[in-house]
Amino acid sequence: MSLPLRRPCTTVAVTVIVGVLLAVTPLTTPSLGASPKSATSPATCRSSQLRVSMSPPRGTYSSSAGFRATLWFKNIGAACAPIVDNVPVQAVSGSTHRPVGISSLSGTVAYPKLVLGHGGFVYATVSIGSISTAQFKALVRVHGSSCSPKYADGIEVLANPRVASDSWPSHYFALPERVPVCTKDYFNVSAGVIEKSPVGYIKGRLEANGGPGQSSGYRPYPGTVWATAKGGELFGATVLASGYFEFRVPVGTYKLTGSSPLYGGGLYRCRGSIPMIVRTNAIANGNVICVEK
Repeated sequence: MSLPLRRPCTTVAVTVIVGVLLAVTPLTTPSLGASPKSATSPATCRSSQLRVSMSPPRGTYSSSAGFRATLWFKNIGAACAPIVDNVPVQAVSGSTHRPVGISSLSGTVAYPKLVLGHGGFVYATVSIGSISTAQFKALVRVHGSSCSPKYADGIEVLANPRVASDSWPSHYFALPERVPVCTKDYFNVSAGVIEKSPVGYIKGRLEANGGPGQSSGYRPYPGTVWATAKGGELFGATVLASGYFEFRVPVGTYKLTGSSPLYGGGLYRCRGSIPMIVRTNAIANGNVICVEK
């Protein structure tokens, strides 16, 4: 199965064990090659000073693409060095948040040292791969394995109890709907490598244009907007009835797409007209248009 995992922007060696996520040791520990902290290095980030959010706030899900979202960690305290590690995540179900599946990126990673100033961000992707695709079914069949799915209605970011100074705060996020998660052999829950980048903002409106009996002009639509980077990384936002959206992304060039339940029941794509160039601490403006026939 090909999971939508991020690759670090720096030179990183990653050996991905596809489909098999950390079933024996699901919570990772810092790289053994990490340099000892010097007297001038900032203190390790405390979990209490990192505020976690998800973009879009409930993520998005479809049976073909699975679940995708971006986790953001903002430093609300003094400058610090976060534990440079994968982000363990767990799919959960019910009001008691009963665990369904746990994972992290598997492999060997040469982590760069990160220093996070006040107000700075680091981020990682989180995904639940679709089990209904032919690709996933072939993976299970070829390996003589099984999936035995259960349904999750939320995910939890987990602090690592094996690391006393672990940076990452525990946090629960609701999923947009119940999502099937494998409980045997090939787990389909995944979190990517923590990355740091200067960030900017994308701002605009999700709109409809045209349609039978409609006068000229644009009408706001609710829904979801995604920004896709050149490397395929996804960031996004939930759009309310006003149609307006604004969300942060790492600096770079993006293509905007969107969907709305008012446009083909959410099955059709709405698109931005031009690529968006996002610069540090700046706002890039662009609308996403749903063209009605």
